[in-house]
Amino acid sequence: MRQGLYQRQRLETGLRVDPKLVLSSQILQLTQPELEQVIESELNDNPALERLQDDVEPLHDDTILRTVAPQELRPASEDHEFRRSQVNDDGDRPDWTDLTASHTSLWDHLRAQLLPGLPREFRQLGEYLVECINEKGYLCLPIEEIALNTASAIEDVEKVLKVLRECEPAGVGATNVQECLLLQLRVHDTIELKLARAILKNHMDDFVARRSDRIMRRYRVLPDVVERAFQEILSLSPYPGEAFSVGHHSASSGVKSLGIIPDLVLALSENGWTIEARGADPNSLGINRSYRKRFQELNQLERPPKDEKRHVTEYVHKASAFIQSIHLRRQTLREIGKYLVEHQTGFVSTGRYEFLRPLTRTQMAKGLGMHESTVSRATMGKFVQIGNGETVSFEVFFKPALRIQKMIQEILETENPKTPLSDEQIAELLKARGVFVARRTVNKYRDKTKLLSSRKRRSA
Repeated sequence: MRQGLYQRQRLETGLRVDPKLVLSSQILQLTQPELEQVIESELNDNPALERLQDDVEPLHDDTILRTVAPQELRPASEDHEFRRSQVNDDGDRPDWTDLTASHTSLWDHLRAQLLPGLPREFRQLGEYLVECINEKGYLCLPIEEIALNTASAIEDVEKVLKVLRECEPAGVGATNVQECLLLQLRVHDTIELKLARAILKNHMDDFVARRSDRIMRRYRVLPDVVERAFQEILSLSPYPGEAFSVGHHSASSGVKSLGIIPDLVLALSENGWTIEARGADPNSLGINRSYRKRFQELNQLERPPKDEKRHVTEYVHKASAFIQSIHLRRQTLREIGKYLVEHQTGFVSTGRYEFLRPLTRTQMAKGLGMHESTVSRATMGKFVQIGNGETVSFEVFFKPALRIQKMIQEILETENPKTPLSDEQIAELLKARGVFVARRTVNKYRDKTKLLSSRKRRSA
């Protein structure tokens, strides 16, 4: 009996993991907002850790907007003279203001879908509802006011609005962001989509704070299911109408989504590639001067006070390990950035998904000399800003299905609206680009990305 207990104790001791390694793994998998929360928590809990003061000026709103929403700082579409004075780096890209005459507005797009399907007596109400949609795709007047202005019953307004909300782009006609996102998840036939809808309805605070553990416990699902549900929500558009605004650039043009903060930035300049890991700078953290001094003094004493030495040593070592973990996080992200620049040059330079080469996390880990779990933690749930300015999820590098979906989207963005492409023709175009998929696969991916069929695109 004693021998068995002794062997079990030896086994447990042999399996003990270095706390520094555990901490590094935890820090590595954090996104920027999560890392900031952990740093604040550690600063409150560990008196030996402090944020170094510097003379850097505080961030202004414009500085923050340049990171999370650069399009908000751009000149308005009517400021034509300002935009004409700007240097145009894309010699082959047309001036979209010259194509205004051929532009289909959001309101024309909605009328074409809504009015033909309405009874004649409701068409005037439908026309008024379309006019109440703002440029972002939201309903800008209360239902009661619309009923009063059109001398209609509230029930009739609600009926027509329900039909309007079934039109494309998905999410149009909502009154707030939450409702807009829920409208885009009307079809929820997978566990991830069902969970995403439940999160939007009941757990928005947990989603914003990325508190996946609460959602895991509430719905009894695995962490990767919650993460995939988060990714489904992040793939939605908070402003569906912006795709129809003059001067709007599609996803392939490099404008990143609102609210997405890249953890890694790959920038191309005349001097070559710059690889920057975003997030807290470990150089902005340090060990408290008093604790550092006392730690050195206690180590020089022959018989230091045991309790005091234990206290000071524990917190100094924890602070040092914490700072080192942030260093390793930045270093790992930079190594991954270098790998992407070397092995996915075509895509990270242009943002064109046809240039994406097949890649797995195992391949990347082997090429970097890392463990696959390290690459997984460093990329899961994070985003990278590529050379053309677009911010994309790391998942696009590892999931071939996302590549095909984006290529289909790019093809449809450049088709002739008068003669829209069939799924068979799209499959042939993909084949010419080296991607072999069946017509029904194109149909499945097109439905998943909420793109209309050729017949509906022609009528729209």
